[in-house]
Amino acid sequence: MTINTENWRKISDTANATLYEVEPHILAVVPVEGAIDDGDTAKTNVESQLAYLRPKGQKAAVMIFMDPVAEQTAAARAVYRDDTDPVFHTCYAIIGGTFFARAVGSVFLGLSKPQIPTSMFGSFEEGLEWCRAQVGR
Repeated sequence: MTINTENWRKISDTANATLYEVEPHILAVVPVEGAIDDGDTAKTNVESQLAYLRPKGQKAAVMIFMDPVAEQTAAARAVYRDDTDPVFHTCYAIIGGTFFARAVGSVFLGLSKPQIPTSMFGSFEEGLEWCRAQVGR
């Protein structure tokens, strides 16, 4: 899956991903190709989202692209489950077109589902439509 970020506003980079604003109240996490997501990188990614949202007092849906991810540890899944802030996070849309990305997403949903609505989608367009509905747009 090609991820076209050309019209998105870049917010920040972390060790394994870039955070973008796709449109108001919808963020996207685009991991670097071959990313390994562990407890430390997951914590940094969630903190990056909250550092953007909290000062604005803004809530957002977060789209997470899984195709570039090579590995996600149980510690990373625990961070996304436990450190998500429902005051600022509306939902997670997990986007994955490859078999591996969908398998990782399924494990995440089955074992470590966050406290906010979380669903998996095969395309950006499907995930974006769902996110828009979640944020009331």
